[in-house]
Amino acid sequence: MDLQIILGKLFANASSVGLKGVFQFVFDGQTAFWYEAAGQGGKGTGRHPAPDVSISVAAKDFMGIMAGQANVEALFANGRLKIDGNLGLATLLPQAISMMLRGASAPAVKANHRYPPRPRLSDALSARQAPLRNIERRPRSGLGLDEFRQRYMRHGTPVVISDALHDWPLFSIGRQASLELFADLQGITRHGDYVKKTFSTERDFRSTSMAEFVASLDAPATPSADGKPPAYMGNNILPTQLLEQIRYPDYFATSQFIPPRIWIGPKGTLTPLHRDDSDNLFAQVWGEKSFILAAPHYREALGCWATSPDGGLEGCDVDPRAPDPVRFPGSDAVHFMEVVLQAGDLLFLPEGWFHQVESLATSLSVNFWVDSGRGWSTSPIPELDALERPTTPA
Repeated sequence: MDLQIILGKLFANASSVGLKGVFQFVFDGQTAFWYEAAGQGGKGTGRHPAPDVSISVAAKDFMGIMAGQANVEALFANGRLKIDGNLGLATLLPQAISMMLRGASAPAVKANHRYPPRPRLSDALSARQAPLRNIERRPRSGLGLDEFRQRYMRHGTPVVISDALHDWPLFSIGRQASLELFADLQGITRHGDYVKKTFSTERDFRSTSMAEFVASLDAPATPSADGKPPAYMGNNILPTQLLEQIRYPDYFATSQFIPPRIWIGPKGTLTPLHRDDSDNLFAQVWGEKSFILAAPHYREALGCWATSPDGGLEGCDVDPRAPDPVRFPGSDAVHFMEVVLQAGDLLFLPEGWFHQVESLATSLSVNFWVDSGRGWSTSPIPELDALERPTTPA
């Protein structure tokens, strides 16, 4: 199919996920087209004089993306797709591609706008249970699949599984061997005050060599004069070359796993309080990370907001280390629990649980979001099926 026709389909509803600005595409280093998302919706052939985002990729790889046979983030990580310009806007491109492939339309999203969050089934499930006062820590050898499903997954209860990564090559190899693995890979790093701009396309994103970034972590840490957190290579897709260096946890079927993500950064990187829309298995490969958790039913006390009118990601304005009951009534009554993940630990974090994450040392983590059936869709979990569904549509 003609590349220009495919691009037209991609940008027909791109504004629904918040895309805006001029996107320049260069195929095989020579054929060029540009499209404007939102605004006047302009388009043209050749090179635009001032694109907001420039993407260079082989036509064959792009056709694979549009056919659902290749992943734009994986191509980027493996150096086969180059991005310049506003990487904050570029991070929305996979969502636009996914929507096009599904043939779906969505309510228009205003970039960086906050929407009211929707109640979830996990909120009601959490409210019906006795309050959780601490997070259990279980050795992998002592936690079978049936007990995990019945005691933790079914009830939406977090648990730390220790000694969980002993069969991961990435956990066992040294730093130098890791640098060799990362040699030809690239990622996106966050810079500046990314904490105060949670989920915003206005964050300072940069394309970075993964090996150079990991090597820079060995340099002595210097305090930031402006109080901003250090650079963070957070939420990058795990490159294909690293898949053989990890093992998918046994607790879910392979078909339920969403492609794993990698997180690399020095001491002091911080992701503020938020919650995901999928179950999460978070593996700590190097270093230590602090997780501060709050149960789903505390949503109304946490100053929550969503990134889209139909739900999306949910951030919170409450600082779990210093709740402000004047601004957020009830936040002082929220029971926060802190757990520190050591190298080799695996945290099961059920959908709906609020969490703030901070690196306590140079850290490399891999996480697996899981399509477990928990959430808005009809769930195979009896406790969820028994709950009353929200009256607003999914």
